[in-house]
Order: sequence, then C-alpha cells, then structure tokens
Amino acid sequence: MSYTEYSCSRLTFKACIIESLKENDVFSIKTPVGSFQMTKGDFYKSFPNVIQTKSYREQGVYSYTKTPQKANKYLFERNETKNIGLKSKQTTPDLVGDNIRRKIKEIGQLWRSSEFNPKISKETLDYWNKIINDWVDAKDMPLIVRKDIKFRGQSFIHPTGREIIVSDNTFAIWVYGQVMKQHTPTLKEIKEMLQNNMIPMLFMQTKDSKQKAKYSKPLGTDALQGWKLCHIEPIGFNSSKSINEIDIHSIEEHFRKYANPYNMFVLPKEIGDLGEIQVFIDEQRRK
Repeated sequence: MSYTEYSCSRLTFKACIIESLKENDVFSIKTPVGSFQMTKGDFYKSFPNVIQTKSYREQGVYSYTKTPQKANKYLFERNETKNIGLKSKQTTPDLVGDNIRRKIKEIGQLWRSSEFNPKISKETLDYWNKIINDWVDAKDMPLIVRKDIKFRGQSFIHPTGREIIVSDNTFAIWVYGQVMKQHTPTLKEIKEMLQNNMIPMLFMQTKDSKQKAKYSKPLGTDALQGWKLCHIEPIGFNSSKSINEIDIHSIEEHFRKYANPYNMFVLPKEIGDLGEIQVFIDEQRRK
C-alpha cells in the first residue's frame, strides 16, 4: 500500500494521480477545510458519478464547488496522518535544485513554441478526442492497452466480454501519425482497418508474434521518422494484475490517455530523453 497527497483549494479529483494508483493505494487531498483521505477503491465506490463526467474523463480533473455530504466520512483533521499501514515516506536530498529545473522549464517553453515543433490544428485534435471517446463507448470496439508487451499483438477477452488488444507504444505512434497527416477516419473505418489487420500493434515482427499475434502488422512506414512520441499524463497501470483482472473502467481510462493525441507530443530523437522529465513535460500541455 502506498500513499500520495496533493493540495487543492477545494475537493478536487485528479485523474492523472488517481488512475495510476492500485485499488488499495491511498491518496489524500489537502484542502482548507481538512484532508480527504481514501483509497482508489473507495473513490470508485463512492464517487462513480465523478468518473463518468466529461471533465474527469477528458480534462482529467473534477472539482466540487460545494463538498458533498458523502465525502465527509473521508475528511480528517488538517495535517492529521492516520496509521493505516502506509509505507513511510522517505525524504531524499534534492540533487537537481530549482535553478536547473527552471532552465529545463525554459527549454520546455522553447520547444513548445519552436517553429520545428509540428503544429496540430485544434480541429484535428478535437476530432480525434471525440473519436477516442466514442471508441470507448462502442462496446463492440476492442480497447488497446500498453501492458505486458510480451503479448503485443495478442488479443484477450475481458470478463465483461470486451476484446482487449496488447500493444507497446506502436498504436499511439500510429494515432499521432494520422493526426500529423490530418487524417480523420470514421470509427467505422477504424473498425474495418482493425478487422483487416491494417493498424500496427507492434514495432516489428518476431517469430513469436507471427505465431501468436492476432494483430501482426508492424509499424513499418507508419513510424514517426526522426521523432520520439511522448505522453503528458502517465499511462501506466502500476499494477501486477493480469489484463483480465483489471477493472474495465481502469482499462477504459488507460485507453483514453494512451490513445488521445491531446495527451501526446513529439520530440526530435536527439533530445527525446527530455520527454521523461516532468518539469519539461508540464510545458507541453495544450492550453
């Protein structure tokens, strides 16, 4: 069990933090009235309406203007820490320092406004944002996950009956490639492409993938030549559970972040490692 906390001026649920937790991990929201402390499982059980909101699903944040009564059972005294079997937080020395972080932030701003940074129209981004959300809602469409990449290209049937396809970053690269070309296929066309094995799910074919993969098309000419694709909000499940054991809502939220170009940006491969540094990533968020 781990512990995460963040501060807000009122009760606010942040998908980028909550969705990366395991079911029994605890998060605490520090507000002026006190700290609201619960597990991810508690959140899913007590606030299912929040999870379904457009604000939480698409923008990653849901904030209450007035604290609902059902939240009061999770309210503790301000700065109070309950002994609930949490791992103790370790303090580590700051080996980077604010000056270096400011410089990295400046580099992030420079890249954000660089003439060489591919400019994607808001219309194209909005189109794909809607396609991804419609995709999640279409229960006959398979969801694609970046997990257990030793199974990439293979297909599993979730206990809910929904097909789940395993990829690496290949599928996200394909999506962003379509976006950069301003391609706007319909959901029906995407479904037909999947059925005809026309969407890449693996970087390259191996002997194992040829034998086991249902979706065996390699990235090939769909690669973003010279670019590294990065995600803004983390997309990892942070769970050792198998795909069939993961709650379908967690898989849906993973797919939204994994496949939505609003959560992506590219860097020249020469500076691709900057895409792993949070202070740089934060500057790539689309306003």
